[in-house]
Amino acid sequence: MTRCIVHIGMHKTGSTSIQQSLSGFSDERFVYASLDMPNHSLAVYSIFASRPDRHHLHRAAGLDIQAVNNYAERMRLALDQCVASLRGRTLLISGEDISILPPESLARLHDYLRSRLGKVTIVGYVRPPAAFISSGFQQRVQSGLIVQVAPEREYRQYKEFFGAFDEIFGRENVRLWKFDQLDFPGGCAVRDFCSRLGIALPRKRICRLNDSLSWQSIAMLYVYSKLRHKYGFSILRAPEAQEMCNRLAIFGGDKFRFSPGVIKPVLDKNRKDIEWMENRLGTSLHEELGEHQLSDVRDEVDLIRPDPTLVGRLLAILRDASPPGIEGKTPDEVFLLAHALREKLLQEQTMYQHGVETGMPLEQSRSRQNTTARKTRSMIVALSRKLTTPFLVTRRSSKKP
Repeated sequence: MTRCIVHIGMHKTGSTSIQQSLSGFSDERFVYASLDMPNHSLAVYSIFASRPDRHHLHRAAGLDIQAVNNYAERMRLALDQCVASLRGRTLLISGEDISILPPESLARLHDYLRSRLGKVTIVGYVRPPAAFISSGFQQRVQSGLIVQVAPEREYRQYKEFFGAFDEIFGRENVRLWKFDQLDFPGGCAVRDFCSRLGIALPRKRICRLNDSLSWQSIAMLYVYSKLRHKYGFSILRAPEAQEMCNRLAIFGGDKFRFSPGVIKPVLDKNRKDIEWMENRLGTSLHEELGEHQLSDVRDEVDLIRPDPTLVGRLLAILRDASPPGIEGKTPDEVFLLAHALREKLLQEQTMYQHGVETGMPLEQSRSRQNTTARKTRSMIVALSRKLTTPFLVTRRSSKKP
């Protein structure tokens, strides 16, 4: 019987690995939807939201309403084609941002799928609350959408998050699983996902991507988001932020987490909601938080204060592209180093594309890149000389967690 399975995340539960592994997959039983990219979040949101232009990716790209509507129409046609090609197979859709659709938009998604397919099932992984708060913060920093550290604002009500799916699709059609890699086959979320749904995915297709960001990456992106307005620079697009973090990841990094002292009050405040989720799952979401560790984040100061490890890695990546006189001793200087990395990566991409399109020899392309890099360094040095009001690092309270 033709049916559809919609995977809704949550964020930071191996979704990117699942999506990349299933992209382009089809067999006699399943077809992974072929939309604009493996992550169907933006496509589904654009098709069914009443105001698709409000999605942060459309806003970051600077698209006007007409451009967004054109994109939504293309994605609608692509989805129609996917449904028409099923021939009795199950359609797979995956996108974490499907969960941010308001109820009326979810109802439109339900009606579209239910009217064309025999059965619609929602599936998703549930993160324990402390990890959920941390991953939500990471996601928003990576998207350039956050300029303050407020763990209590990162808690998203489980009942509100999943309850809308229960109500619209029917609780019997919503399957939720606790995200615990220790219980996954080989610790792999892709293998666990496929085994639960009966998808015979060849092992060679499995991509295991670490979509968690290190403390150093979060600090770099946070400083950039915090100070970019001051210097008049545009928001980091998600692919830019990811590539910057990929460069840092070469050196490894410390695990990002909030201090237990700031997490415990949030958990206590939302105890009833957590119990609702535990009853829904039939298992505990308890986490051993332990004591405060040196790298734990208590407030903004812990991310803004210049970190010698982060600065050293930025300088190592930049090498000759590092602006002279910028040593990363202040938040502003860390920002300028991060911006130099952003420009370096942009130049590399531009020169590569230019070389492919023109057939320019590699050495000539590098020469052009070096010239552009010198101009960028000069621009950053000029910005630093104009700096008259450096960002101050102050902690509101001296009370320890």
